[in-house]
Amino acid sequence: MKVLVIANSARSIVCSAKKAGYTVFALDRFGDVDTCICSDKARVFKSSRELHELAGTFGEVDAAILGPGYENLKFENILNNTPKVMEEISDKSKLPKKLLSMDIPHPETESIEKAHELGFPLMIKPKSGSGGIRNMVVRNEDELSFFKERSDAREFIAQEYIEGIPCSASIISSGEDAVVVALNEQLIGVPSLTGLPFAYCGNITPFHSKSNNEMIQYAKQIALEFGLVGSNGVDFIQTEKGIVVIEVNPRFQGSMDTVESSVGINIFDAHVKSFDGELPGVRDPVCFAAKSIVYANEKTVISKKVSDTLKGCLEKGRAADIPQSGTVVLQDEPVSTMLGTAQTRSSALEMVVKSSRALRSMFEKREN
Repeated sequence: MKVLVIANSARSIVCSAKKAGYTVFALDRFGDVDTCICSDKARVFKSSRELHELAGTFGEVDAAILGPGYENLKFENILNNTPKVMEEISDKSKLPKKLLSMDIPHPETESIEKAHELGFPLMIKPKSGSGGIRNMVVRNEDELSFFKERSDAREFIAQEYIEGIPCSASIISSGEDAVVVALNEQLIGVPSLTGLPFAYCGNITPFHSKSNNEMIQYAKQIALEFGLVGSNGVDFIQTEKGIVVIEVNPRFQGSMDTVESSVGINIFDAHVKSFDGELPGVRDPVCFAAKSIVYANEKTVISKKVSDTLKGCLEKGRAADIPQSGTVVLQDEPVSTMLGTAQTRSSALEMVVKSSRALRSMFEKREN
């Protein structure tokens, strides 16, 4: 089966597809070393206007998989959720009412115009997308008034600020049934990895908490209510009072790496088969798997030394998303991903923390 993956960063999807034995082509914005290794052919695009023309260079494919950033692209032979489902579930201004009707805990949400009715502090986030990169907290009326003066303010919503442990459920669903294949801890806004306070920085799989049963219940309930198909995710916050659903991601998630390593499932293969009604069985984790994403604090040009060092880590299974030598990484963009597995959460996390620190010292030392 020939598949074409289109995403901002296609690497995790492409490499999963290649491991499962598919012929896979890639269109993304980075052209990382491992994307090129895993794909049968890869192309880098600079703007969405190029996509259909570049896609034609791969010839006919059996299916197109739309990854993060391009879920709403109009394309033939798409193996994704329908545009209607995508629109219904991705709009964070509409999702709260739906979850309320399902009796699922969710932060109180209002438009920016009515944000003051929620009290402070407030979480401000885009109505759709962003991976936490554009999220921010406003703590008083002055900060809210200042935000409202932005030209794009109407593109955002306001939610009550929920404190706790960010986590997620990874689901494979067929529209009529669903399986939660893993629960994951999320790394959000980690200062040593990014300067963005709410940016997604990685995962640890599995996640253990007193609310695991509720997470599984809510994730399956959401998948069935919306008729989700394929690989999907639900984001939560584990609070002192219990679990709260934050948002639903009707697409492949960043947790793919840790889920596949911890549980031993091939997410891409499970995604494709789910469209024929076939779902995987539930598997117990065999280890803890951790992933950390290192962001650039300033504009950075990747040296040959940094790229070659990361290639060595790639061969050992310790890194992914390896930038080509000469790649320009802008401030607050991801540089690379570090990976680690161990028999305990603390050991797995320590592995990626050390690797991330070593990577940052390499490219920051060069800049200084």
